[in-house]
Amino acid sequence: MKRARALALLLAVLLPAEGGGQALSGKARASAQVVISARPGAIVFVNDVRRGVTDARGRLTLVLEPGVYTLRVSRMGYEEAHVRLRLAPGARRALALSLPPLRDPAERHRQHGEALREQRLFAQAVAEYRKAIALRKGRFPRARLGLARALLALEEPEEALRQVRRALAESRTPLLEARTLLGNIFRAQGLYEDAIREYRTVLREANNFSPEAQAGLALALGEIGEIEQAIAHMRTAIAQNADTEPILYYLLGNLLLDADRPREAIAAYETYLRLAPQGETAPAVRSLVEQLRKELLSQESR
Repeated sequence: MKRARALALLLAVLLPAEGGGQALSGKARASAQVVISARPGAIVFVNDVRRGVTDARGRLTLVLEPGVYTLRVSRMGYEEAHVRLRLAPGARRALALSLPPLRDPAERHRQHGEALREQRLFAQAVAEYRKAIALRKGRFPRARLGLARALLALEEPEEALRQVRRALAESRTPLLEARTLLGNIFRAQGLYEDAIREYRTVLREANNFSPEAQAGLALALGEIGEIEQAIAHMRTAIAQNADTEPILYYLLGNLLLDADRPREAIAAYETYLRLAPQGETAPAVRSLVEQLRKELLSQESR
């Protein structure tokens, strides 16, 4: 369980988690298509969920269900592009985004912090975020949230909490990511009821769409023994992430084992292995699946 909690903490501080971020499309039932043209190697986020990277030609095709979406396209050293889309059934949209070179040194340090955090170089990420904040004379909510994630990974929850609260105070608009981070910090401190309250607030404000809050709520509910609710929320987190976070299947497997549903747990673990065969947890998961299969065979032979 200690190992599972450590992985859950990584889930909260890494965007994306191991193996994630390369899926190029949504579910097959979706019926709207968006073709993005930008710089090669640009990362595309849909409603803050990483959904792919542009190819050598700078192109990425997304298949999405009809609805309203916020797209964010980001590449190191360039300004981000933000687009709000309303997609009708059968819609076909082409977006050409320029991403001009970045000239803001504060944003450059923030981007470096993000890249270092993704590489799990948390102490170096902290230094970059702090440089970004200093250049903005202390008012940079987005950098503070990145800093809080890095600090949480370094097991400094009190300082992470201070940064989140500063971000909330500095922002002129509501920050649902900040509320989600509060939940993550409370969960890391063992304050599960407080964490659950924050996650539920986020989901209420976000019309139930927040993969990170869904996963965090699942983990917090699991810690207080509400296993069936936890499983339901983890499955929702997986669906909302469009299979871009393999580690969620590992965490789902753990919850299913807690619920004494070994066959379903095996299926979840095997999906994790299929999506992240080189993941850091993969060897241990393969051993666990083999052990579970032997136990099931032994029970059936009695």
